[in-house]
Amino acid sequence: MFCGHCGSRLSLTTNGKAYPCKDDPNRIVKRVRYVCYGKTRKQTECDGQTGYTAHTLDGIIDKLVRQIFERMKAVPKSEIVSIRYKEKMDERRALLRSIRADYTKAAGELEMLRAEVIKSLRGESAFSQSLLGSLIADAETKCLEVQQQLEAAQAAYDEGQAVLASLNAQYDDIISWADMYDTTSIEAKKMIVNCLIKRVDVYRDYKLHIDFNIDFEQFNMGLDIVWIAA
Repeated sequence: MFCGHCGSRLSLTTNGKAYPCKDDPNRIVKRVRYVCYGKTRKQTECDGQTGYTAHTLDGIIDKLVRQIFERMKAVPKSEIVSIRYKEKMDERRALLRSIRADYTKAAGELEMLRAEVIKSLRGESAFSQSLLGSLIADAETKCLEVQQQLEAAQAAYDEGQAVLASLNAQYDDIISWADMYDTTSIEAKKMIVNCLIKRVDVYRDYKLHIDFNIDFEQFNMGLDIVWIAA
């Protein structure tokens, strides 16, 4: 996690004081905080908070992760992945077929004109060689243009297939993490959070800006989780 005001990393620390635990007065606990390293070391000019209570900040992240898991598990995989991308892939497939047909036609016309040149040399064609030369040049230009369109359409289709496979894999990963999150160890929970979240910037009053490793927009979930307040 990082300070959103100056960009310094937040480091865990204790203030040396101990307090009775609210739930168990016989147990003494220390106050753990995340502090802005740059501000505490006077390395940066920072107008944000010096520190943030660890359990409060960790609790916000935990709540966010659970929110993601709940929403992902509430909607069938076919609805948030397959159906949406099937529509897009159908569009790309139709475009690819259309352009492929155009290219086949353009290539056929070019070959026909080239064959006509042989006939012209034999005196069997109704077209002059100069006219055939002009027609062939135009046909070659058109064929090249359609070929470029075909390559672009093919690349878009291949990319779509790869994206769909990636989304299916991401969905499966998230569901597997959701199933184990409540029962796994603290260390494993941290690993899951690191898989979901790339970076957290913390601002005054526990406002967060979060960059995810997973693009939730592609899942069409409408997650309103860019900014979270305690």
